[in-house]
Amino acid sequence: MVDPTMTTTTPVDDAPLPGLLSRAIGVITSPGETFKHVARTPKVAGMLFLVGLVIALAQGLPQFTEKGRAMALDMQVQSMERFGMTVTDEMYTAMVERSQSNVNGYVTVVSTMVVMPLASVVITAILWAIFNAILGGTATFKHVMAIVVHSQIISALSVAVASPIMYARGQMSQSGIANLGALVPMLDESNYIARVLGMVDLFVIWWLVVLAIGLAALYKRTTTGVATGLLIAYLGLVLIFASFFGG
Repeated sequence: MVDPTMTTTTPVDDAPLPGLLSRAIGVITSPGETFKHVARTPKVAGMLFLVGLVIALAQGLPQFTEKGRAMALDMQVQSMERFGMTVTDEMYTAMVERSQSNVNGYVTVVSTMVVMPLASVVITAILWAIFNAILGGTATFKHVMAIVVHSQIISALSVAVASPIMYARGQMSQSGIANLGALVPMLDESNYIARVLGMVDLFVIWWLVVLAIGLAALYKRTTTGVATGLLIAYLGLVLIFASFFGG
């Protein structure tokens, strides 16, 4: 018979930090417990590399196929026209030649691995300033960046899921595959409501909720309060972008 007084448990505060892949899975399946570990022992480099690699490969590899190059070219032209640019025959010919040389695929992979760390630093700086300078928190920059980078597993998952689906459909889209635009198929794409809903991505909402869980664990705040602030900020940005860049 086991003596109950001899039974011991290891609290999160004393448990060793899980491995890289365990933390990546944990962010998806049990973010609360995972972020308790990350808040206690912040690690950045390994997770940042993993997130960047997944996104880079998911976005870059299709562009090494004929179908993927054509899809990427169409999306590039549509994006330029959406911003008011006129794609001339000469410009289109140059874009086709560049695409056929596989340059775009290599550029996508390399640029993603460069941009991801920079974007993570910018997001971290904003959150660190808000929670420390404005709300009186005391977490270090490294702690906040560890939370941000780990939460981006959701972003990597969204790209990894969306890329093969868009490839199978034969059409790339910057709005992803999980936006709310599908709720209003009767509205023209130029309609403001349609543009707003088309910019609301369910994966981004998931990422913000997970990020809120991590920040709440780090700063000892309620997840509801942090998530509400992040979601309001996200909605505000969506409304602004739909107004100025969606026409």
